[in-house]
Amino acid sequence: MNRQVDKLKKMNILYIVHNYNNFQKDPIEEAAQYFNKVYVLVRYKPFSNIADKIPLKSLKKFGRNYILDLEGLPSNVEVIKTAVWYFPYGFLNRYLGDLHLYSVKRVLRKKKIKFDLIHSHFIWSSGYVGMKLKEEYSVPLVITGHGYDVYKLPFKSKYWEKKIKEILDSADGIITGSKTNKRCLEKLGIDISKVSVINNGFKPSLFYPKDKRILREKMGLSDSQKICVSIGNLERVKGHDVLIKAIGILKKKGQDISCYIVGTGSRLNYLKELASRCGVKDNIYFLGVKPHSEICDYINISDIFVLPSRNEGAPVVLLEALACGKPVVSSNVGNVNDILGARDCGYIVDSENPNELADAIEKSLNKNWDTKGIVEYAKRFSWENSVKEILRIYIGVIKNE
Repeated sequence: MNRQVDKLKKMNILYIVHNYNNFQKDPIEEAAQYFNKVYVLVRYKPFSNIADKIPLKSLKKFGRNYILDLEGLPSNVEVIKTAVWYFPYGFLNRYLGDLHLYSVKRVLRKKKIKFDLIHSHFIWSSGYVGMKLKEEYSVPLVITGHGYDVYKLPFKSKYWEKKIKEILDSADGIITGSKTNKRCLEKLGIDISKVSVINNGFKPSLFYPKDKRILREKMGLSDSQKICVSIGNLERVKGHDVLIKAIGILKKKGQDISCYIVGTGSRLNYLKELASRCGVKDNIYFLGVKPHSEICDYINISDIFVLPSRNEGAPVVLLEALACGKPVVSSNVGNVNDILGARDCGYIVDSENPNELADAIEKSLNKNWDTKGIVEYAKRFSWENSVKEILRIYIGVIKNE
């Protein structure tokens, strides 16, 4: 293994990604120490320049500061924006792959970038770009399928089933974050021997237990208040409507709970109206987008973390919450059962059942959790451990080549 790692250190790797933050940034920077040079080509909409200047919370997730997190960048990592003007809606999404490819190839030519290995994060459109570059440059390709691109997009139509299968068939190695995702890939008829299930991870330097009382005091919050926190884009798939209904159920039972939601999205106004209808507008706090470096503080002010999603692949925020020593109440999606089911660190509920979610939140708030045990359990999911498994994939595809 050591001899093979030494071989990697003489190589350059090219990453094709959609954003450069948390679950794409962290493993890339962890892997960077094993390569000579790391090029990261980040797809972005030039619209993000406008989004940074317009003071609307709903636009923050499109902003350049959200897409690119260059803090602590290793010296051998070069992050390059690849501008793509696109509207990924309906049939227009079919053209995104070629638009993305054109932008990437233009950057490769302009900067005269040389690389020995490609790793694409997300099957569409980064995986498509990786497939085309592999054909042209004859280098190995690894693709990571994360969530929507695995469990939903391939099954939307015959067109997408064929397109996604073509991309994955071209890959030398395929990584995904859950057994559930792997079963979706099996349905597509992919050569399953190429597929590796590798957990996402968290960054221990960013996520760890902090003094809840001190943090609450800084934020002007009561030390005795019961608080749950949820983090995710305000879109239907994230299930915040179910969470709000659950808080409403608990309030009717006489429970005084505050719920802090970090994130923004198209359903912000709808969720605010729902909170009013459920009688919990004073219990639900929409905090908007926060820098990844601040997320740890918001998790640590909580008594429990709630993940009410209708669908997920391998949610990194679940691991980050456990790393902070917080019990998690989550819907049964993605790899949640694999993580929470292996230890007493939370409850798993149905994704569409606010009553069940309310019961689990109430039980969690009343339970005496083994915080130190949760933190110790979470350590196995660090990016350091996950990247060791990813390196084995890299070594394998290079060896086969």
